[in-house]
Amino acid sequence: MEYIYQGASIECDAAEIISRKINYGALISLPDIGICSKYSCERNSETTIQKELTPKNPIYRSQSHLELGDKLTAENIILYIRKSTKIKVEKIDNTHRHNAQAAYSKCFTYAEITMIFPNIKEIKDLRQIPPPPKKLLKELKK
Repeated sequence: MEYIYQGASIECDAAEIISRKINYGALISLPDIGICSKYSCERNSETTIQKELTPKNPIYRSQSHLELGDKLTAENIILYIRKSTKIKVEKIDNTHRHNAQAAYSKCFTYAEITMIFPNIKEIKDLRQIPPPPKKLLKELKK
């Protein structure tokens, strides 16, 4: 599932990261995790879980999403990767107008949305949006 709300987070053992600008921050020590490299992803960023945690229990934040394929999409995302060396960032073609940077983490990764897209209204969770009425769904199928 894709998450777009402020503060949404994922935790995984491997992630795909795509952003227009991936900046390395510094080494930081986090409780229950240890030494991590901090990255900030700016300008149209997304992070997708490629490998789930084993066992599937959150380590850093109890509300983190943990399912394979869960994705954060936002303007800015902060990353903590349990690796003391920098990850390899490569340039890719993302859209026909803009290039992007891509990186892959192959160890524990925590990602959190720090800034949502400005054109999306603030919502807490996509599951809070009520489903459309059944009558409308029947009309759309016609």
